[in-house]
Amino acid sequence: MSEKPTGYRVEYASTARAKCKGPKPCSGIVIAKQQLRFGTLVDFRGNQSFTYRHWGCVTPKIIEKMKSQFNDPSELDGYDELRPEDQERISTAFEEGHVAEEDIPETAKKEGAGEDVSEEEGEDKPKKKTAPKKAAAKKSKDEGAEGEAVEKPKKPRAKKAKVVMVRPPSVDVLVDPSLGRRG
Repeated sequence: MSEKPTGYRVEYASTARAKCKGPKPCSGIVIAKQQLRFGTLVDFRGNQSFTYRHWGCVTPKIIEKMKSQFNDPSELDGYDELRPEDQERISTAFEEGHVAEEDIPETAKKEGAGEDVSEEEGEDKPKKKTAPKKAAAKKSKDEGAEGEAVEKPKKPRAKKAKVVMVRPPSVDVLVDPSLGRRG
């Protein structure tokens, strides 16, 4: 690992343990081994580490910040260790200000945006059911099979617990006046 004083690094994933910290649809997806990834230096409780994202999950805002720090993408930490075709991908993104469309992983593409999703693919993924609104849910519970309002029997109130104080039996002390006091 070359040590350049920057907050960014490009490299190939050495293991498949790092998770993408990119935009929402791809966030949390594992970055495959030997896949090009982009690291951002973070400081966590005094320890410096990198958080990674797929190269395709790099946003135009990040590329804009890189441009403000570097004159050339070859100044990026790890750039010299990349294959020539990946160096070209990074240089092109640096010049254009955004990552190429073909570099964006499938997990980062939002449904309905960009390419049309075929009907077969849409059937494979079940759509999430949204929770009904509380008023509508309450109304549907109150209505019977015929659509009439059915009155629910009210639950009886809980009875208050009676508190009974138990006192220990009092002990009467008999004082014999003949004994008197010592003194």
